[in-house]
Amino acid sequence: MLQKFLNLFAKSKNSIGDVAQYYDQWTDRYLEVGENLIEAYRTKNINELLNYYIQSMGLKDGMHLLDAGCGVCGPAIHFAKHLAVEIDALTISQVQIEIAQKLVAENKLTNQIKLKRGDYHNLSELYPANSFDGVFFLEALGHAQYPSKVILNTLPVLKEGGFLYIKDFFLRETDDKQGKRNIKKVKKNIDKSYAYNTLDLHEILTAARKAGYKIGYIKSPEFSDDIEIRVEFEKRNNIDIFKGVPPFIPNDWLEIKLLKDSSYNHNFHPLLHLKQTTCCFFCN
Repeated sequence: MLQKFLNLFAKSKNSIGDVAQYYDQWTDRYLEVGENLIEAYRTKNINELLNYYIQSMGLKDGMHLLDAGCGVCGPAIHFAKHLAVEIDALTISQVQIEIAQKLVAENKLTNQIKLKRGDYHNLSELYPANSFDGVFFLEALGHAQYPSKVILNTLPVLKEGGFLYIKDFFLRETDDKQGKRNIKKVKKNIDKSYAYNTLDLHEILTAARKAGYKIGYIKSPEFSDDIEIRVEFEKRNNIDIFKGVPPFIPNDWLEIKLLKDSSYNHNFHPLLHLKQTTCCFFCN
């Protein structure tokens, strides 16, 4: 019975195949309005936004990074131009791979950016253990059918002290009955229109903590959102996420940074590894 329920639940969500098909069909539409950046919550000046990410993530020369859900590599190209970093870029869309390959080559960054088509649910199968100083999802994790699995599979590929960065939107909560119905309706419309599985903050944080991540920060983005591009995209493509529901803010845009820290993992306790014969003070 439980398995039948889980199967039904999975079928109600967009699969990774749905996401691949969506971006194969829609990437060109995004590029018409958003240059080479496929993001909804953004500044008008793309360089300003991407420089903000460098600061917020703490990117530095010498890092090896994974852009999970890389789109056409707009952010990766910017990072590689401004820092001496190596970036593995992963997307499920063949169309995005082909566009990104051209852009990377045009910018003469083939030595710094390596592209791969694959499913980010299986990162630990796609990349060797302890490969990356940082893994980031820029409005990409919301496409995951199983976000908890994705988070769990980021941990093995990160080096000790590495970070996982997520920038995405999370549904708001309310005790108001009508408010709950409105949020549910808008979520359904967003997921259908964008091949999304809108994230639940509790699920993400629970998965991260169970995996052994230490929370670095959870915050609202510290830049002003320019809604014009998002409005223009939805207008061009006849998208109405409200459909009869009075317009409201259904979600919170958040940045989350998680740290791989073995001393924080519940399987490891530094006091148990001290070379001493006496008990610690907790035993007294």
